[in-house]
Amino acid sequence: EDVDYLLKVVNKRFPESHMTIDDIEASWAGLRPLINDNGSSDYNGGGANSGKVSDDSFTALIEVVNAYEDDQATRADVERAISKLETAHAEAGLSPSQVSRGSSLHQATDGLITLSGGKITDYRKMAAGALALIRRILVDRFNVDAPAVDSKKLQVSGGHFDPTNVEETMAFYIRIGVDAGLSEKEAQDLANRFGSNTSRVLTYAVDGPAPGLSLKETMSLRYSLNEEMTLTPVDYLLRRTNALLFHAETLAELKQPVVDEMAQTLGWDDSVKAQQLAALNAAIADSQLAYLKTAPAPVHPE
Repeated sequence: EDVDYLLKVVNKRFPESHMTIDDIEASWAGLRPLINDNGSSDYNGGGANSGKVSDDSFTALIEVVNAYEDDQATRADVERAISKLETAHAEAGLSPSQVSRGSSLHQATDGLITLSGGKITDYRKMAAGALALIRRILVDRFNVDAPAVDSKKLQVSGGHFDPTNVEETMAFYIRIGVDAGLSEKEAQDLANRFGSNTSRVLTYAVDGPAPGLSLKETMSLRYSLNEEMTLTPVDYLLRRTNALLFHAETLAELKQPVVDEMAQTLGWDDSVKAQQLAALNAAIADSQLAYLKTAPAPVHPE
């Protein structure tokens, strides 16, 4: 019933599409190559999480470990063998039509390495595979043994606190935000946005709020401009705060004061301000699918 209603709406708005239930069912098939052929990824509980490796890789690893125990191989040899492990469900080669659903790592005869496709949940595994290949090339061609780095333990900016003590840490940053003059909700927003950098963000309260902006938004914007390489209103309202996507109701009152404060900080003249505001308005229109909501011109029979 819901699908039939959806089809009627789509075909009425876009009569040239002639969409049917078969078109919708065909789109569902897009998940199958990702789940079936990309089993080595960590998407959908793929084989990467099972710890299983191919028989050949397992045998090769055991041989190197045995040689290491007999002082006939080095630790570097063992690490190299580990980096070459292939999962029991290694990714199959993908056709061009499947690249957007799976991932492909390929080295051409001239040495060019191409990493393509993938979903956001695959990127870590894709990067690990690419780096394993690069390390292998460095050893084989240049006799350079580059040690692997466990990026799981690298903390992102704002994440410098005990991950087992998140609630207490956030409560601390909320408290110092309230002490700086914010409401509890505003302090919570800042703490969730900036994490352990919140104390640094709060130092931007010293000059008070910018015209048209709350103290919270002023501190957030000034910190982003000075310490996070924010360069445009779209940078700030889309990439830094997600306001453009998830808080669209705030944009009408935010966009002009944000542009004005950025112009003041970055030294924009009126021409640049107008360009930046136009770019922001275009991004807002795109995010809200304004082009789909514009009523088509009426057709008058001759």
